[in-house]
Amino acid sequence: MYPTPAAPTQMIIFPIKEEAKIDDASTHEGQIWARVVEILQGWEGFYRLYWGRHVEEPEFTEIHIVRDTIHQHYSFVASKQWAEVARILAPICHDEPSSFVVRHAMISDFTPDAKSLGKGAPFTGTAIYLATDTDGWEKAWALWTTIVPNVQGCMGVTGGWMLEPVDGHPQCYIVYVGWESTELHDAYHHTKDFYRKSIVLQLHNRGWREYRHVSFKHSRAKREANL
Repeated sequence: MYPTPAAPTQMIIFPIKEEAKIDDASTHEGQIWARVVEILQGWEGFYRLYWGRHVEEPEFTEIHIVRDTIHQHYSFVASKQWAEVARILAPICHDEPSSFVVRHAMISDFTPDAKSLGKGAPFTGTAIYLATDTDGWEKAWALWTTIVPNVQGCMGVTGGWMLEPVDGHPQCYIVYVGWESTELHDAYHHTKDFYRKSIVLQLHNRGWREYRHVSFKHSRAKREANL
């Protein structure tokens, strides 16, 4: 059934230099990043993680970690291991650790076999909606999740309520839609179909923030025990 049960997700944006080759484990930068991933993966309650560069601003790398409980996320960022992450990353960052963006959300899949978050979609479009009415927005979003999967290039829809305010707004809902290409996503915004139906996205909110694309190319998951 959809949506799926909400997964406690920690979303971190690191200011990693664009030229840092963190995807290549044979490089010094790649070894630094591998150590960070190892620390994140080693904390209690780990289920899966995935990461990638921002398409429009590749000097930022975004990583999401899913754990069993939200408390496990909070305890991690209060731990000495989090301080160690900041220390390890310093040589490949273009800004101070104080610029790290750490947020949390309860993320659900709204479509079958959604590939939007490190599950196969080359690109994921995302935005944060500033909701004014919880029930009203959930109904509007539920309707949109029946529309956008029919658009050429869509590879799944996910999203959920954030646990921290954004720009002082207390009710924020983050969405992620997987796409075959950013061109197909942008092209849809110029169609009559989008013009007619996007009124749904204007209901029960005060607009959006942080529209972008992320290329979540890499993922890791908890190894299941062989019983």
